[in-house]
Amino acid sequence: MNDGTIIFDGVVHAIDYSLDAAKEGHEEAVALVRDQVGGFAALTAENGPAINPDFQHPPEHDYAHQVLFENSDTDFAMAQTVPLLVSWKGGLGPAQLNYELAQSKPDRIFFCGGVDPLVMGLEAALEEMERQVEEWGAISFKFYQAQGARQVWRADDEKIAYPLWQKAEELGVKLVQFHKGFPLGKQPVEHLKPNDLQLAAGDFPNLNFGVHHFGDPYVDELLNIAGRYENIYLIMPVWFNQYFLQPQEMLHRLGKTLLFVGNDRLCYGSEAFTWPSVQQYIEMFQNLEMPEDLREGYGYPEITAETRRNVLGLNMARALGIDIESRARELGITNR
Repeated sequence: MNDGTIIFDGVVHAIDYSLDAAKEGHEEAVALVRDQVGGFAALTAENGPAINPDFQHPPEHDYAHQVLFENSDTDFAMAQTVPLLVSWKGGLGPAQLNYELAQSKPDRIFFCGGVDPLVMGLEAALEEMERQVEEWGAISFKFYQAQGARQVWRADDEKIAYPLWQKAEELGVKLVQFHKGFPLGKQPVEHLKPNDLQLAAGDFPNLNFGVHHFGDPYVDELLNIAGRYENIYLIMPVWFNQYFLQPQEMLHRLGKTLLFVGNDRLCYGSEAFTWPSVQQYIEMFQNLEMPEDLREGYGYPEITAETRRNVLGLNMARALGIDIESRARELGITNR
């Protein structure tokens, strides 16, 4: 907790970029993604928090606890599966590893599962969703729809996707999440446009749809969509990391969101443990002001105390249907 604000880091990962995790014949694809992420992380680290030199391996649990709960004001986190399954034996961020991370501190870390209806097959994906909820306590699911250059599915596909959303509702899951933009690999970037969320969000108004990375490079399209569908949430991993590299661009991105969407559907995520210095992100946002020239020239709202509380903790909890304030009181979390 920071200055009375509950900090809920919605995006931490147990990720395995090692070649041992690659399926036979897919070592080059795994190495490409590892180098892609490592190169971007190194670029952002030139002006901001350093990267973890051992980022390509899943974090030890003691190290993860230290990063989140000893060296930062983080109160809660969500360990997110990354179900990129074509080249990895268990996925880029395997469900098993993220479940184990969540179980290492179950009062503070939530588990987000993940499946894919193309690689696994739809029936197997539905069965695995049920198992991850009933056996592992998954409270959300993450989807990566562009598994390969020609292996892609849409969120508004009534035969492939809608059974997933129906199953989520049946299981009591309130939030499904999507990697949009930023292809991990050489998939065509248009496979990860956010446009397919419109019909899905309209057809499933009681289910929340979380979009990662602002859909970059389709930022304006995503803001147009989120401005019209109140069950679409924007989840900000990479924004926090990229702020130190491109502060003006990230301020414009934030300002547009506050102007056209509001401050109640924007959620903090650090991308730990690639970037382990998460306290710098928390402090940056707690002290962030919208410059006067951007407010006057573009009409962007001020960054208020309410904005900070919502973004850093309350919005993610709201999307998940969790009373995070009650949970914090139960755990005795108070101002540090």
